[in-house]
Amino acid sequence: MIKLAKWLPALAVMVTIFVVSSIRGATINEIGLGKESYHINGHFVLFVLLCFSYYKATKSILLSVLLTVIYGVLDELHQLFTSGRSSSFFDIFVDSIGAVLSGLILWKLQPYLPKKLKNWLSK
Repeated sequence: MIKLAKWLPALAVMVTIFVVSSIRGATINEIGLGKESYHINGHFVLFVLLCFSYYKATKSILLSVLLTVIYGVLDELHQLFTSGRSSSFFDIFVDSIGAVLSGLILWKLQPYLPKKLKNWLSK
């Protein structure tokens, strides 16, 4: 059960990404999430959180980045089957940048992260 609990933050972020990706194109534009700036920023933040969550479960920066990029590709494939949505290499690029920057933060800045975040990541 403890091992499963380490994956709960990643699963929560993955479910959030999946739910938002499932919103139809017309609806997402109506609620204002269709704007490219929201899309880029939202994906970046979610994929940073996902990478941190994967790191908490795996304790491997490289594996965390790789899993995050794979999930980004799968998310874009999922959008191909959502009415009014599309997939693009640019979106995969944005997701991957979020993953890589997260990996760099974990690798280079971990000693300087706030104590609460370091404690959460190390448990």
